[in-house]
Amino acid sequence: MIGGGFTGLSTALHLAEAGKSVIVLEAAEPGWGASGRNGGQVNPGWRMLPSEIAAKYGSNRTPTVLDMLNKAPDLVFDLIGRHGIACDHERHGFVHAGFGRVGRDFLDGWVREWGELGVKVERFDRAGLKDLIGTDLYHLGILDPRGGHLQPLSYARGLAHAAIAKGAKVYGQSPAQSIHEQGAGWRVVTATGEVEAKHVILCTNGYADKVWPDLEKTVVPITTFIAASEPLDAARLNMVLPGRHHVAETRRALHYFKLDRDNRFVIGGRGNFTNLEEPGSVEHLKKTAREIFPALEGIGWSHGWGGKVAVTPDHTPRLFKLANNVHAGIGFNGRGVAMGSMFGTQLTRVVLGEEPDMPIEDIDIIPNHAFRQFGITWFLSTGRLLDRKDMRDDQIGWT
Repeated sequence: MIGGGFTGLSTALHLAEAGKSVIVLEAAEPGWGASGRNGGQVNPGWRMLPSEIAAKYGSNRTPTVLDMLNKAPDLVFDLIGRHGIACDHERHGFVHAGFGRVGRDFLDGWVREWGELGVKVERFDRAGLKDLIGTDLYHLGILDPRGGHLQPLSYARGLAHAAIAKGAKVYGQSPAQSIHEQGAGWRVVTATGEVEAKHVILCTNGYADKVWPDLEKTVVPITTFIAASEPLDAARLNMVLPGRHHVAETRRALHYFKLDRDNRFVIGGRGNFTNLEEPGSVEHLKKTAREIFPALEGIGWSHGWGGKVAVTPDHTPRLFKLANNVHAGIGFNGRGVAMGSMFGTQLTRVVLGEEPDMPIEDIDIIPNHAFRQFGITWFLSTGRLLDRKDMRDDQIGWT
């Protein structure tokens, strides 16, 4: 495995449990990339409705894909329980909070279509949502019982320890420099050593580089930023996420937030639109936090960090066959906690010669990839204007 995030470590763990000899090469340390820097939300599904998934994959593949999506959060919490991973996990359900007609229609479809598949998703109007999460900023929302949240770096490190306990070898500070055919297998070269293997799995997501030709051109990396407050006092905790739910929005330039173990308010959102190396300032996140929860006025902010999310044109991940016995799982579109973990099972099936739930595709380069960052910038910039319009439409409610 090249890449020591959720996908690489989950794959290593599952393959080690299957009795395979496993080595993980990580450029920094396990969880250094998006796996350790995200908001820790274990969210069900993708940003697509089941009907949209059916349109993409067809009648034969859709049932297995939907079943995989349905089970992904369960897999995360099962791994935590089975391997005793201490990562401050909580499972109160996922709140998706909506503005405007677009948000309402999406959430309405989510309730209806997942409900037809047996998932009991609750609807909340503005007043009900305020009782649930403590703010009346949103027009409406839903509570999906499958979701939860955790401390992502602790979870990544826990997966690493679990994989090592099962016999896998995990090497940090070992960036892969090149991959070459070696007899019937492959040779992966690092600065300090080489690995010969029958199978190579690339799990680099938004941090893909040139170790495999054109893999980095299959996704568009965008930056996100997260800010964490000082621990909230008891009075604020009665007004801010009183049920300790985690929340994500339907905004185009969305925000997501939760409380951590120490009762810090943790909020994430867009990073720098134009420079991937400089994620951006947290000031806009602090301002947004106060707009959502006026009770946060005057609170101190102690931490801020950023990183890259790998986005695909249709917001679905990819399982690529790059060459004989060389595969990649990539493009988690901000849903990497559950889907990166689940892709570990998918890639394990591939190595074992079994059929995965996801289709295996040939590498698919995004057209005009060099200009895609400008497209993302345009989408987010115009999206913020449309989001403001949606927020002002007070006539929105469940139909």
